[in-house]
Amino acid sequence: MTPRFPLRVEADHARRWPGADKLATECIVNLIRTQSLVVTELDTVFRRHGLTGPGFNVLMILDGADEPLSPHVIGDRRLVTRGTVTGLLDTLEKQGLVRRTSHPGDRRKLLVECTSKAKRLLQRVCGELFPLQAEVMAGLSREDKATLVHLLGRLQEHLDEWRQTPSSSVKGLRSR
Repeated sequence: MTPRFPLRVEADHARRWPGADKLATECIVNLIRTQSLVVTELDTVFRRHGLTGPGFNVLMILDGADEPLSPHVIGDRRLVTRGTVTGLLDTLEKQGLVRRTSHPGDRRKLLVECTSKAKRLLQRVCGELFPLQAEVMAGLSREDKATLVHLLGRLQEHLDEWRQTPSSSVKGLRSR
C-alpha cells in the first residue's frame, strides 16, 4: 500500500514519548522523506554522467567562480570539511574534471579549477538536471516554492544559530 502524504505519526505520539512534539516529529519525518525522494530522482542524472551529487556541486561551485578556488573556500561553500573536499577533488581529478595548481602567492596552498572536459560535462548534465528539477517541483505553485524557500531558510538559520549555542534544552544529546 502506498503511504499517504504527508506522513503522520500516531495521535498519542507526545503522550507515548515524553518530550516529543507531534508536529515537530511530522516535520522531520516529512523533510527526510522528501529529501530521499528528491535525491533519488536527481541521482539518476548524476550517475548517468559518472558523477555524484556532491561532485556535481563542487563542479558548479568551481564553474561559477571567477577564479580558481582553494579547497578551504570550496568546503565553506559546500558546508563540509576540507577532508571531505579533498576526497571529492581526488575523484574529480582522476576523472579529468578538475585541475589542482600551486597558489602563486603561497606554494603550500593549492588552487582548484574546472577543466574544459568538466565544462562540457556540466552543459550536458545541466541540460537534463534543470528541467528535471522543474518537473520535480511542478506540484507547487510559484508562490508555494517561494514560501518553501523562505521557510527552509528560516529553519536553516535557526539550526545554524542553535548549533553555535554552547548548551541546548536537550542537554548531552547534541553532537558537536
